[in-house]
Amino acid sequence: MEYMASIRSAEMARLGLLASVVLGGAIGACAGVQPHSTDQAAGGHAGTNGLAGASGSASASGAAGMVSPPPTRDASVAMDGPPPITDFPPTPVIGDPNVPANAPTLFGGTPRTSGAPCVTAPEPNTLMPRNWLRPKFQYAPGSGENLFQIQLSTAAFASTYTIYTTQTTYTLDATFWSQLRISVNDQPINVTVTAMTVSGSGTAQLDPSAPARSSFTIAPVDAPGKIVYWAIPNGSSDGILRGFGIGEESVEDVLTGPQVQPPASSVALSDGCIGCHTATPDGKAVGFAFGPHNNSGDTYYDTIVDIEPATLGYAPSIVDPTQLSTIRTMHGIPAYSGSHWSTGDHIALLMDGQNHGDLDWVQLDAAGQQGTLARTGDTNGATEPTFSHDGKTIVYVSTTSIADGRLANGPTDLCTVPFNNRTGGSSVKVTGAPGSPCNPAGAASPANTNYYPAFSPDDRYLTFTHVTGGQTAYSNNQAEIFVVDAAGATPPMRFAANDPPACQASQHSPGVTNDWSKWAPEATAAANGTIYYWVTFSSIRNGRPQLFVAPMTVTAGAVDVSYPALYLWNQPSTDDNHTPSWDDYQIPPIKID
Repeated sequence: MEYMASIRSAEMARLGLLASVVLGGAIGACAGVQPHSTDQAAGGHAGTNGLAGASGSASASGAAGMVSPPPTRDASVAMDGPPPITDFPPTPVIGDPNVPANAPTLFGGTPRTSGAPCVTAPEPNTLMPRNWLRPKFQYAPGSGENLFQIQLSTAAFASTYTIYTTQTTYTLDATFWSQLRISVNDQPINVTVTAMTVSGSGTAQLDPSAPARSSFTIAPVDAPGKIVYWAIPNGSSDGILRGFGIGEESVEDVLTGPQVQPPASSVALSDGCIGCHTATPDGKAVGFAFGPHNNSGDTYYDTIVDIEPATLGYAPSIVDPTQLSTIRTMHGIPAYSGSHWSTGDHIALLMDGQNHGDLDWVQLDAAGQQGTLARTGDTNGATEPTFSHDGKTIVYVSTTSIADGRLANGPTDLCTVPFNNRTGGSSVKVTGAPGSPCNPAGAASPANTNYYPAFSPDDRYLTFTHVTGGQTAYSNNQAEIFVVDAAGATPPMRFAANDPPACQASQHSPGVTNDWSKWAPEATAAANGTIYYWVTFSSIRNGRPQLFVAPMTVTAGAVDVSYPALYLWNQPSTDDNHTPSWDDYQIPPIKID
């Protein structure tokens, strides 16, 4: 079995890839984060629609204009691990010791016509990367049933794979998953879950339910990179960074406040809580807002430290001490570009320390080299910039409402300005009325509060967070994630991954705080002609902030964002997990004995 190698533009071939992680981080440091119990009242169900009032009329999930695909290369590499399989094993799997020996016979009768379980994972039409976590089947019985039959089938195989369990979750065997994921790609695997009630002696007390039906498809490509996210561990109040590679079944601490060493930290500022963070393009360091212990104030200033084990917590050797002191007086979410990350050109984009909304650049490796980018046509402030990977373009939030380096309240539009060798230039809108000037205060489209933009790895698209009207950007449970082409030439599209499972009647979006969407560091072209993108985001649909992944595909220029969310079940479910950053982080692999 072979797979297509990932694609990047020439400037991204070096490790300098930015997941311009426009993250809304620490409480008080980044918009959109507060304890999950304080979110606003839930809103109604929105469906999978485009964003009305931005770039024209609303658009349903589907084509977002014809966009020529980025260049591809075929590095066809044989996959390691067990060999592929050509059929499902015919012998049923007994998932736990409480399953009665006669379970196959019990499910052999005529099922009821109702009472199907609510399957929450995988949802119908799920798309997962080939190196994804082992599929975990999750379902809730309709009438308190205590015995379940899970069956998998696909047109590629003659047999059906059957599992019996008394539990409401079941995770595929690791060896079996390593075979299945390379054996059935780009075609649906159908899932049915049936429930019944049995006595302690194995006698049927409630006949099998109607089957709940779902499906998932394994993409013919892997998802690259590693995710590093802002976490408040259970029982703690200081934010730390944790991370993992795709498919790894646990997480690891990447950086904690006490590990940050002076002068990257300050005793005078009571530094201890790590906030919004961005990977440097080489993946060896993070820039972030650093604030007081216990989130005890809105005085977060920027800093940058290594995350490699030998130099963990120290400022990178390329950073001039004077420039470190400079960024320690500045606010905002740092942004970098792989095209401006070399000797004599290590550039960070930040915001001034007085919340004026200046879009500043700092050359980290040369004392005294910093300045403000011109944004001709925009007298608003600028915050939350994202830097294109080719180093030519910046997209930012144009606003008159800034607090501690972050967006406070809408309405806002996304605007773009050229980097232009550190000078800036004319600023025009990407959302609202694309191509028009980012005019003085009050010119934002009244229907939009758009924020946290992030360039796709090929710079063709932007993902961003949206709430309707001029609402707060701080932990707004009405937030949803969207995507638009980088020029705003077509209407923004709403990710279907915003929606919780349809059978969970009490959960709807808007209403579950979907935000901080960030791209995987590569878009991957497959032999089937489809380009695969992956976006991570945070959501409170499970009761507290947790991380998810939203797939996006582009085939013949048509964009498809109709896929449901993938839950990252390797994260601690008792932690509050926010602001995921997906990049080529140089952190150790996680191995579980």
